Amino acid sequence: MQMRTDLIPVGVLPMVATGAVLVGTRAADGFTAFVVGFAVGAAALFAAPYTWWLRADGQGVTLVRCLLRRRFGWAGIDGLAMEFRREEESDRQVLVLRLRLADPPGRVAGPLVGRVAVTDESTPSGVPPRAMAELFAAFGERGLPVEEAGFANEALRVHGLPPLPPLRVWAAPAEGAPEPERAYADAPDIAAESGALAGGRQRIRQRCRREHLLRHAALADRVFLRDGDGLALGVALVAAEELVRYDLITVEGDQRRYVRQQYLDWRTLNR
Repeated sequence: MQMRTDLIPVGVLPMVATGAVLVGTRAADGFTAFVVGFAVGAAALFAAPYTWWLRADGQGVTLVRCLLRRRFGWAGIDGLAMEFRREEESDRQVLVLRLRLADPPGRVAGPLVGRVAVTDESTPSGVPPRAMAELFAAFGERGLPVEEAGFANEALRVHGLPPLPPLRVWAAPAEGAPEPERAYADAPDIAAESGALAGGRQRIRQRCRREHLLRHAALADRVFLRDGDGLALGVALVAAEELVRYDLITVEGDQRRYVRQQYLDWRTLNR
């Protein structure tokens, strides 16, 4: 799933390089060098789609990039990450798709599996690629979550494929979600945690994004519990919603309950 304009350099660069070598070494005149260079560029452009190949089957997802083959079994995939991004060079809106892997844990975004052009409103541009819709369908059939489900369902609808299943609903443990006193019992000082998160914001990578969102949501919850004002509550609720959206689940009621449970689990694992 590459955009056609992305393939232009694949053909132009070999063409120019071949022509320059032939002319520079006097192996051919200008016209012959142009013809040979054009043929080389066309061959490279024709082969380009085969350097980016994606296939989903009953066992998992196979990705081939730059002739390197990687295989990801369904058991090791947590879902499909989707990010709308505006490219500075071309000023166009694109959708970037990545696998969300189960290992290492934390619902991290894994390898790039596709990039397609979308409208400025982050909706499908024209008819969505059939391959992308089939990828959404493969995830839906296995109950794996897909980010931006609205976009995915529109692509599925256009190609006559069934919509994605609803997101799973988070269920609190049988004893209930932990109270704040238990969830944050050994949490670092609020000022220290705030400084640590602020200092690492510019260095955050995709692999630690989930941890950052969790710590930020827990910190916002703790600030509200300490101060008790309306603004702090709003910040805490927004931070909790960001974590829930990232985890691709549905939480009924106060989403801060989910934050407290996840923070307690995270602290337990990282002691």
